[in-house]
Formats: sequence, C-alpha cells, structure tokens
Amino acid sequence: MVTNLISNHYSTRLQARLLKPLMIALLAILGACASIGPGAIRNDQVDYADSIGQAATRQLLLNLVRVRHREVPSFIAVSQLVASYAVEYRGEASLSVLDRVTSAVQRQTLKETGGHLLAAGSYSDRPTITYSPIRGADAARMLLNPIPPGVLFALLASDQPAHLVLGIPVAAINGIRNITGTRQELINEGKQFREIVGLFDELSSEERLALRFVEENGVRSAHLVLADRNAPGPRENRLRQLLDMDASKHDLPIVFGLGRGQPEELTIHTRSIIEVMRALSQVVPLRPGFKGEMPNGLNPVDPLLTNVHIHAGNSAPSDAFAAVSHRGHWYWIDQDDVDTIELISFVMLLLNVADTTNSTQLPIITIPSS
Repeated sequence: MVTNLISNHYSTRLQARLLKPLMIALLAILGACASIGPGAIRNDQVDYADSIGQAATRQLLLNLVRVRHREVPSFIAVSQLVASYAVEYRGEASLSVLDRVTSAVQRQTLKETGGHLLAAGSYSDRPTITYSPIRGADAARMLLNPIPPGVLFALLASDQPAHLVLGIPVAAINGIRNITGTRQELINEGKQFREIVGLFDELSSEERLALRFVEENGVRSAHLVLADRNAPGPRENRLRQLLDMDASKHDLPIVFGLGRGQPEELTIHTRSIIEVMRALSQVVPLRPGFKGEMPNGLNPVDPLLTNVHIHAGNSAPSDAFAAVSHRGHWYWIDQDDVDTIELISFVMLLLNVADTTNSTQLPIITIPSS
C-alpha cells in the first residue's frame, strides 16, 4: 500500500512536470490570438491590394482581346471592400496532485484522471466585395475623352519614359502625326514622330525638361520648361527644328489641338483610352477561324509595338504574368517579357488617371464570400 502511494505520488509529480509547459503553451497561443486585428491589417492590406491589381491587369488584357475581335470592352471596378473577422477562443487546464491525507477513494479517482487540458476556438473571415460596372457617362469619360496633355507631360516629368508617355497616347505633336502606313509620306511622317519621341527621351534623361502649372481665372494649364541654364545642345536644336518652335522661348504652354498651332506653344493631339487600347490590341493574335482581319496594308502594326508580344494558345501557361480565356482560347503575357509588362503597366496607370467615375455611386453587385 505504501509502495503504491509513493508510486502514485511520483507519477503525479511527473504529470505536473508535463502539464506545466502545456499550460504555458496554451496561454501563449491565447495571447497571440488577442493581436489578430493589427496582424490582419499588416497582412491583408498588401494581399488585397495585390489581388485587386492582378485582377485589373487581367481585365485590361481581356479587353484588349475583345477590342481586337471587334467586341465592346467592359470594365468592372472594385468600389468597396469590407473585411470582417470574428475570433472566439476558450481554454481550460487543471492539475490534481496526491498528498498523504487524500482519502483512498480520492486517490483512486485522481489516479484515473490526474488532470486535463482543454483548448477550443473558432475563426471566421468573411469579406464583402462590392463591384460597380463602369457604364453610361462614367464609361464615356473614362474611355472616350482625350487624355489631358498636361497629365502625360506630368508623367514625363516624373521620369516615365517618353516612348511610353508619347509613343501610344499621343496622336500628333505640333501637327506631326503618330501614324503608320505604306505610302512614303506616311512613312516619313511616322519616322519624324518617333525621332521627336526619342529626343524627348534623351532630353528628359539629361534633366533638360521640366513641367510647371499655371492657374489663371480658375483654369489650370501646364507649361513645358526647357532648361536654359546652359546653351541648347544639338538635341534641343533638332527638337525645336522638327516642331517649328520659337528658339527664344523656354516656357511653352501645352495646349490640346490639331495642327502646328503657334510657335510659342506646344500643341498636342492626344488619344482617348479606347484609341490607346485599339492601337495596343494590334499585337493580339486573332483566334482561329475569325474572319474580321483587315489587310495588313490598311492596318499595319505600329513600329513602337515591335517588342510588345501577347501570346495565344489552347491552354494557359503556368508562369504567365497575366492570362485570360476568351471563347475557349487562352491569351497571356510572358512572366519575363519586360517590354510588354512595362507597356501594360503604363496603360493601367493611364486607366487609373482617366478613371473619373463617381466613387459615391450605389453598389450594383455585392457578393459576400466565405
């Protein structure tokens, strides 16, 4: 009897040693759960932003495919995202120890149970996402309005490459058209335009270009400033020659318009977002059996898109930058295609700049996801 009691006593001491770290671990787990709010912000804000960005890129790619196949583009914006969390937890731990005054019945009960450890909890994450189709007046403003020239030159002044800022969104600069064709006069004019774009690129990299805004009578206008701290070099002289600019003017108002305009102004004819998409869609391969292709002589691919590639196939690749399915056919951009990714990302930036939709509009589609 004494032997059994001593054995039970040491068994209980062993249980106490084992249960003690378990109880500490349980308290640590419950303490960690208490900080789920700040932890959710750190993780989910980045994850949601990344998911929305990837979805917007796929939506743009799909709309380029639709435009290429003579279909109407369609945009849906994520207008609201409400993430709700619920955490509930419960823990319980007990430890029973034998001593010499414990009755025989109690010793037998404790011998069978010894103690227990209980942990229970529940977690739920139920975001509510609101989608708003862009249509009507909002779609007209975003897709059909010409891109403001001041916006493009602000992007140029913020170190965006000129071949992106001016290459596709601009239809003409001081009457020199961004055009392609088979006739010699069109070929020559297109070469001149691309030379102008290259000169803007070089002058921008040399920090010879700046932008300033002037507000008069409530109207805000942009001015292109050519640095005059040093004498103009051959690139600036060539740019002034091509654009027929006044050699004495270093501050040129940027105006929207057709033709050459005034020598002391920079006249820019910009395209709309839908025109940009139509130009970019030229690199999308047509699906098999599509009969709407125009002869290449009437619809040549813009030389500025020489290094831009969108691929097509019967199945999606596993490592694409973006991939979409359209009428049973897959289209994608390679993960390592820097030129195409750069241009697509720039068009996404233009879409964000041009998105003048009313942010207070009522939700059209609300989907609680579990």
